[in-house]
Amino acid sequence: MKLEAAETLRSFSAMWEDPYVAVAARAAERGERPIGYLCSYAPEEILHAAGFTPVRIIGAERTITRADSHLQTYCCSLARTTLDLALARELDFLEGAVFVQTCDTMQRLSDIWRLNTRFRFHGDVVLPARMGEPAAERYIVAELRAFRKRIEEYVGAEVPDSAIAGSIAVYNHNRDLCERLYSLSGIALTGTEVLSAVMAGMWMRKEEHSAMLERLLAGLSGETRPPSGSRVPLVVSGSLCGSPDFVRMVEELGAIVVDDDLCCGHRAIEGRAPETGDPVEGLARRLSERPACPAKHSAARSRPDDLAVRVKGSGARGVIFYLQHFCDPHAFDYPSLRQRLSEDGIPTLLVEWEHQAPCTGQMRTRVEAFLEMVRGT
Repeated sequence: MKLEAAETLRSFSAMWEDPYVAVAARAAERGERPIGYLCSYAPEEILHAAGFTPVRIIGAERTITRADSHLQTYCCSLARTTLDLALARELDFLEGAVFVQTCDTMQRLSDIWRLNTRFRFHGDVVLPARMGEPAAERYIVAELRAFRKRIEEYVGAEVPDSAIAGSIAVYNHNRDLCERLYSLSGIALTGTEVLSAVMAGMWMRKEEHSAMLERLLAGLSGETRPPSGSRVPLVVSGSLCGSPDFVRMVEELGAIVVDDDLCCGHRAIEGRAPETGDPVEGLARRLSERPACPAKHSAARSRPDDLAVRVKGSGARGVIFYLQHFCDPHAFDYPSLRQRLSEDGIPTLLVEWEHQAPCTGQMRTRVEAFLEMVRGT
């Protein structure tokens, strides 16, 4: 691996370790205007076209000191640690936040955030639970137009179609580069390296991230690593991966994460908006037709079948479900996914985590036992 590529990977990994400090520093140094979002269904391209830097908020490993006076302790740690960060004013570098209607907790978090924080902009995007139908797409178009108008009122200027179309092209290009990285997982890169490179794009301007990815890919040209030997190829499925600790641990124990089904990873970059025609309608089409997250239902696609295809295409021999405690959508989703994989003879392991204790000794032991079981099949 060329030196520049190695340095780029180290930069991506460092950002995943402490993303908010990195975003705050960039905003202060470069005059960027970061706006947070909490879901991959957020219309980033509209924010980008309006001059903002969309920033994914993924919670943090921390002791809760403020949020529990507003949220029950059985809410997921993403909601609780995110609110705790905001109430502690550790996210004051953000100009605002955008919430997407997904689960019950996130819908209520939006109201609590709006009433108890001091950010200048607060946006809600209410998307249908049932996707993949013409009626849903029309609804999304109307919702995105309303959101665009809200942004225009806030910035005091029009966000023209040409600007949104330009942002769509930027994001499509970035997602294409991320897909190229995924194709190298287990060949020239580890799963930890791929996921850190993809996630870094959630905390910087997409143009800069794409330039770094292009340098990385150029530095990996013709790069291969020795055969994995006894390393077990796996797919990790779940919502967020708040730190690199879990994927790194899995690979240290003798696996190689060849793909993922994470809402902060591969699932977030899937689908492309058309670069011609009405740009808002194009964004709506992508959101409606992309693989659905567990908080949505797609009339056109099956999540269990999508995951089975991903696993088969990656050559994985097993799947680890990495789910947050108290995340109802992913918990309800799990049985049907496990059943579908079982039909294909794919072994699975379920582990649960929260930001306060992301990787425990017990989790390590269970993963190690799972890998031994997969090797023996």
